Amino acid sequence: MSTFGTARAPGSSANLGPGFDVLAIALAAYVEVTVEPSTSFSVSTRGYGAEVAVGPEHLVARVARRVLGHDRIHCELSSDLPLARGLGSSAALALVTAAALGAPDPLSIAVEFEGHPENAAASMEGGACAAGVIDGEVLVRALPLDPELSCVVVVPEHRLSTERARDALQASYQRSDVVFNLQRAVLLGLSLGDLRTLRPGIFDDRIHQRQRSVLYPQADQVLAALVEHGALGACWSGAGSTMIGFVAQENAEVVATLVREDLVRQGLENLEVTALGFDRIGLTLGSERRPWSQR
Repeated sequence: MSTFGTARAPGSSANLGPGFDVLAIALAAYVEVTVEPSTSFSVSTRGYGAEVAVGPEHLVARVARRVLGHDRIHCELSSDLPLARGLGSSAALALVTAAALGAPDPLSIAVEFEGHPENAAASMEGGACAAGVIDGEVLVRALPLDPELSCVVVVPEHRLSTERARDALQASYQRSDVVFNLQRAVLLGLSLGDLRTLRPGIFDDRIHQRQRSVLYPQADQVLAALVEHGALGACWSGAGSTMIGFVAQENAEVVATLVREDLVRQGLENLEVTALGFDRIGLTLGSERRPWSQR
């Protein structure tokens, strides 16, 4: 096992509408940690997450015990990702902590803590991907991603925990709804490589978004505004409450401005609307940010 150090990984947007627990894409917003030995567990935080209580249940402490067998470390944590907004903050944090502690397979450890693989897989690999756990092995397959594709994210103040969002889901589904999602998930995965092939209907879903809308009733307004003002498609980011619109890079700032103005007119003011690129590198190590694949 290597010595403790620094690791950085992007956040992610999972599901992308129909690809529930399968599809994800890495966002150009990051979590970075530097870990060093200590006599007791402690965390210093910059950015988002400073409000999380520092104690044995902190995610960094739990990952440390999984990797090292103890949590006697000090962690310097910097995060661009607001918590409980569907931007993959916990998956990215578990991944970078495991990597900084020298775990040989940080992805598998992150998936252990997440319970599903797609967020951590996108943070690990960068770009867009499909992921699953087959016979106990985490399998990740890269999807083509058009270099001119970008996004606009609408981040509410409203938090929505993954646990609460999953509790809103149905216990079973009609076959027609499952087929509906399968069709669109495959088409979406094959269309991300050419933004000219994207259209709003490819992002439609019958498995989780409608069921979760009771937890964030303004979601439909936000999604409609994104598409109306130029998004090629829009969907919930992970379990929400963030909504994400896919746009041509050259139009991203204009779409963000128009969506922001429209939502303010509708009385939805406590929202952060941001044009954001996609990360295409994934997990990096050290202050020089060497890609994990080149370690």
